[in-house]
Amino acid sequence: RVIATLLLLAQIVVAPAAPAAAAFPELAPAAVLQRYAAALQKVRDPEVITFDYKLEQTGLRTALQTHRVFRSGNDERDETLTVDGKRLSPPKVRIFRGRRNRYTVGLLAPRPAEYAFAYIGPRKDGHHVDYLFRVTPTIISPFIVTDVAIDGVRFLPLSIGFSTVSNDGSGTITFGLNTRWWVPYVAQARAAVANGTATERLTFYTYRFPLTLPGSTFSQARRPAAPKRTTPVPVPVPGL
Repeated sequence: RVIATLLLLAQIVVAPAAPAAAAFPELAPAAVLQRYAAALQKVRDPEVITFDYKLEQTGLRTALQTHRVFRSGNDERDETLTVDGKRLSPPKVRIFRGRRNRYTVGLLAPRPAEYAFAYIGPRKDGHHVDYLFRVTPTIISPFIVTDVAIDGVRFLPLSIGFSTVSNDGSGTITFGLNTRWWVPYVAQARAAVANGTATERLTFYTYRFPLTLPGSTFSQARRPAAPKRTTPVPVPVPGL
C-alpha cells in the first residue's frame, strides 16, 4: 500500500480525491454489550483444524520450540518440529484424547452473566471503533478475566486480559478473523517464581480448516520392530 500511494502521488495528473470511507458510528456501551452477547451465542469453533505455534519460555526454564497441531473434535496430535533452532527428525509426537482446546474464544471470553462490565472507552481502529471494558467476576475462580477489547465490527473479543490466583500470574490472549473463524494469534503470560519471573509466549500461525483428517492422524507412530534373533544353520561343506 505504501508503494502504491507513492506512485499515485508521483503522477503528473492529479486525480480527484475519492470520497472517504464511511466510518462506523460509535455505539453506546449498553448497545456494544448487547451485540457482544449475541455474537458470543453465535460464535462456533472449527471442528477440524490444523495450525503451527511457536513456544517461547524464560524463567524456570528457557525454551524455544515450534509445533504443528492437528485437532478433530477433542482429539489432538501435537508434533514438536524444532527445539532451540534444531529440527527434530522425525518430530516428537504426542497424542491426546478428550482434550478440549484451551484457547478458543468460546471458552475464554467473559460473559455478561458471569462478569460485571465497566466501560473504559473507545479505541479507533482504522475506520471503525473498538470498545474497551474492565470486567469483574461475580464468582472468584483460579482464572479471572480482567479486561476485554471488543471488535467494533463483529463484536467478538480482540484481546482478553487475565490473572491467576496462584503465582501472581497475568497475561493476554489476542484473537482475530481467519477465513470465517475467530481464532487466537498470541497468548502470553508471566508469573512470579522463586528466583524471579517466568514468562511464556505462544504465537499461532498457518491455520488450515480441512473438512476431515485421516483416522491415522491420532495413532501414535510405532517404532519398527527389532529383527528376531535366529540361530544360524550350519552350511554343509563338501567332503566333510
